[in-house]
Order: sequence, then structure tokens, then C-alpha cells
Amino acid sequence: MSFFNELRRRNVFRVGIAYAVATWLLIQVTDIVFPRIGLPDSAVTLVIALLAIGFVPALIFAWAFEMTPDGIKKEADVDRTQSIMPKTGRKLDRLIIAALVLVIFSMVAERFWFSGNGSGSISPQTAQSNDPPDAEKLNLSPDPVGTTKSVAVLPFTAMSSGEDDGYFADGLTEEILNSLTALPELLVTARTSSFHFKGKNLPIPEIAATLGVAHIVEGSVRRSGDRVRITAQLIRADDGFHLWSNTYDRTLDDVFAVQEDIAANIAQTLEVVLNNDKREKMKRAGIGNVEAFIAYQKGRALMERAHSISDPVALLPEANRYFDQALAIIPTITDALLERTDLFGHIIYNNARGASSYTPEELEAALAEILNGLSQAARHAQSDALRAYFEAERIEFSDNWSGIPSKLDRAFKTEECFTVNWAASLAGIFGWATQISDHYKRLMRCDPLSSIDVAMGSQSLIWAGQAQTASELTSRFLNSVDFNAWVEDMHFTALLASGKYRDDPDIYDPNPEGSFFQIPRRLYVYALDNDITRAREILETHQKESPVDDMTLLGVEAVLGNREVANAYAGKLDARFAGPFILAEVVKGCFCGAPFDLDATPNFKARIEEAGFNWPPPSPINYPAKDW
Repeated sequence: MSFFNELRRRNVFRVGIAYAVATWLLIQVTDIVFPRIGLPDSAVTLVIALLAIGFVPALIFAWAFEMTPDGIKKEADVDRTQSIMPKTGRKLDRLIIAALVLVIFSMVAERFWFSGNGSGSISPQTAQSNDPPDAEKLNLSPDPVGTTKSVAVLPFTAMSSGEDDGYFADGLTEEILNSLTALPELLVTARTSSFHFKGKNLPIPEIAATLGVAHIVEGSVRRSGDRVRITAQLIRADDGFHLWSNTYDRTLDDVFAVQEDIAANIAQTLEVVLNNDKREKMKRAGIGNVEAFIAYQKGRALMERAHSISDPVALLPEANRYFDQALAIIPTITDALLERTDLFGHIIYNNARGASSYTPEELEAALAEILNGLSQAARHAQSDALRAYFEAERIEFSDNWSGIPSKLDRAFKTEECFTVNWAASLAGIFGWATQISDHYKRLMRCDPLSSIDVAMGSQSLIWAGQAQTASELTSRFLNSVDFNAWVEDMHFTALLASGKYRDDPDIYDPNPEGSFFQIPRRLYVYALDNDITRAREILETHQKESPVDDMTLLGVEAVLGNREVANAYAGKLDARFAGPFILAEVVKGCFCGAPFDLDATPNFKARIEEAGFNWPPPSPINYPAKDW
């Protein structure tokens, strides 16, 4: 106790507290000022190191020396009856109180500054000026937020201007996002919706309301040679309060340790208990290589552009070049393995429907790429449900559909949010429409601003007998998010299926630019009204102006009631490479039950019997002239 009292008498505790508070303030000042006067990040690190080193000497100095009216003297040389240490202590108390006031002021200012409410905000989300949309209208989530453990990771801002720095920042963002997605306790907004806000000036609460989450992660990345500075902060959306933040100065070799630390801190702040298994799962969810994830981000950007046009084959080869670069470094990137197969699926699709012509060797090579890619994706899948889905899709491209039902059952007994493609179309028409539409509801909860999910989800809702819901969903997206040709086509189809098409004054308008309908859509309106003469005039006029592929003609002849011609087109498609695959797409796109007789398509009939699918499928739209 005498030693403790002596420490207190000599003001050692006060000096320690004053030093710590002053150090915190100096670090904040240097962190803001140094980068703006051109000093490198290492200068801030040096200041932190020097201040840390100086802490112990400051305590030793406080113990060994005393401030006197005659200057600094050794404590042993000062007459205790003449000591002014009590007066010095009171001065230190006032200094500490003043410094603490500055600390509190700076914390409040930082909260105001980064929440986007200050006019000088440097938050990544306030880099540009745009009028904020109506968040309530944008929120397409099928159900309200039911948990505070929900988060969206917004694209980190690239603060440097190197050629690949934007892709680097996007890749780091997705690495963090994927790590958090690996935790089932968290609802994490998927990439498409998070990246919708890239470079947009919207308040944090509005972004969170749009995405239906309680928390937002934002940050920035600055690269200089092999050095990188990463800042990240977790923000509570309802009041803009920073629950956690940190700044990392690292080399590129340490980037993934930073990503793991950011994700772990976010999870722990949101009260997710992390054990070794969860940490390992989070680690496996990422790519883990800078060059690989930059190449993957480039491929992903091209793939998204490809699916905004009517024929993705124009851009998908270039996307695959980047996917291949990523896979050459990390061969187990499941998303890249899956996404690169999309090109080959479209090659087979375009050939089978008669839109393009490929040699048998090219088609066999495309099929081999699909089967190999799906096999590898299944091998490296993160869950049993996802593995089952990849296996179902692989079987669909094979010459025997046995086993598809059991794979589909396994795939959709899950609460996971994984993207689906060709096999979901097959499942929707042959008995899994409710499961598929439920899966898309989850996808739209995880990724509410994804046009692909809204379009395919609306398609599945129509097949599940929920055309009115599909109409409302597509209408909200088109009015509140963005125009998308596929979503608009599904809105048109939902109106036909719901019987509400007569209430829409625009139903006879020309096809929108980029429409997936090859012929004027009003043909289907006339067919539904049983005005076959006018519908056929539209078809014949259009055929004089531009070619129409066999897949489209099969569907048109079916809805116009020409059974014999529809069967002839079906037989032609059935005989082509992967004919059964394309005929399933015809059934899906017609929404008219059986567009042809099963006996007209022996190969497709064999696949249906192998899978045990029911025939004919249901008819979401009942065209009067189609009487079979």
C-alpha cells in the first residue's frame, strides 16, 4: 500500500492517464492530416510506434523527477515540505479533463461525419451527389427484417487510382461478404444488391431500409506498391452509430488476414459466437489470392454485362478468359467453375433453337466443358444442397435424366441463398414450382435488387399459380429500381396469366428495347383473346422482316392452335444436339401446358420417362385455340 500511495503522490497514475489520452488525440490528428499533406502511411505508423515506446519512459520520469519553481529536479533532491506535487496533480487533473472533453467531442464529430449527415462527409457512400430514391418503394424484400443480425457489405471505395485498384476493392468487399455469408446466424445481402449502391450518395438508413438489413459495413482501400491501407466500419443503420471500426496498414501478403479479421470482428460485434469450425468455414468461403480475385472480379463484371443483352454469347468468351486466369491460380473457386459453363450452355441453347449453327465437334466440346465444370463445382460445393443442385444440372445436360427428382428434393430442402439456373427451369414445370418460387423468395430476401432473381422468381411464381404476385413484384421493381427487359417481359407474361392484361393500356405496345420476345408480344394478347387471324397476320408480317428461330415458332404455333405444325417443329428440335434440354425450355417459355405431343419427340419422351416426370405439365396461361 505504501508503494501504491507513493505512485499516487508522485502523480505517476495521472501522468499515465494524461499520456494515454494525449496519445489517442495525436494518433487521430496524424491519421487525418498526414495523408492530406502527402506523407506516406508509414509516417502514421512511425508516430504510433514512437508514442508507444515513450509510454514507459514517461512513467519512469514521473517517478524519478519533479517539477519545481526552480525547474526539473530529481525527486530525491526535493524537500518534501517544499514539494508542489499536489498542485502539479491538480493541474494534471484539469489537463486530463480537458483532453477527455476533446476525445468525446472528436468521437461525436466522427459519428456525425461518417453517418452522412455532415456537409463535409468523406464516407464512401457520399462520394457523389444523387437524389435519393424512395427507400420504401425500393424495398422488394418479401418479408420484413426479423432479426438484428442482418448486414449489407457495401463496395469498399478505392482511394487510389491504379489500373486494377477498383477491382481490388471490389474483390476485398466480396471476400468479406462471402466470409459473413458462411455464418448461418447472419442474414447477409448478396453481391448484386450491395453493389447496386456503388458510388451513390444515399444515407445509410435509407440503404439499409432498401435492403432490409439492420447494419451496414463500409470502408475504403488505398494501394501503394505492395502496401495497402484498409479502413472498415460497422454501422448500426437506425441511428448511424459506429459499432466497430479499424484501420489496417499491411502488405498485400497480409490482405486476407485483414479480411478474416474484419469479418470476425463484425460477426462478434453482432453477437455471433465463433468457434474453430465457423472460422474455418469463413476462411474457406474466400478466394485467398489477390491476382485470382482481381481476375474473377473482371470476369464477373463482363458476365453481368453479357446478361443485360439478348444474346450473352457475344461477351461471355471474354468473361471466361478472366475466369480461367483466376482458376489457373486457385482451381477451386466454385463460382468461377460454375459461371464459366454459362457460355457453353448458351452455345448449345442457340444451336438447338436454330438461332446459330455449330459443328458437331464444337457442340461436343461445349457439352464436355459444362459437364466438367458442374462436376468440379459439385466437388467443391460448400453445402449438400448446393452440391445436389449442381448434380441435378449436370444430369439435365446428360443423355439420361434418371436421378434428377431426388437431386431436386435435396437441393431445395434448405434455407440457403444460392443462385440457380437451367435446372430450376426444369424443376418449375415438372412439379417443383412451389419449392422453386420459395427459393427465389429467399434469393430476393438476400439479393432484393437482382433483376435476374426478380425475373426468374416471377417466372416460377407464374408456374406456381401466383401470377398476381408476380405482376406486383415485377411492377415494383420496374417502378422503383430500374428498367430491365427480362423483368418487363415477365411483367407482361404475368398480366396474361392473371387475366389482368385487359386493364393495362400499354399491353399492345411494341416490344421494349432488349425484349427476349422475338416477335411482337401483342400476338400473344390476340391469341389469348382468340383473335387468331390478327395474331397470324402479325407473325407473317414479322417473318418477312426478320428470321424467327424454330423454338419461338414452336411456341407460337402451339398457342395459335396449330397442333400438327407445332409437332413438326418439336420433332425437328428433338433430333438436334441436346434437343430434350431445349424442349424443356420451350415448355417453360410457352406457359401453355404441353406445346406438342410427347410421341412427336422420342428423345424428350425418353428423358421424361427416365425422370418420372408427369406429362402434360400444367397450363398457367390457357390459350383458347390450343385445345389439347
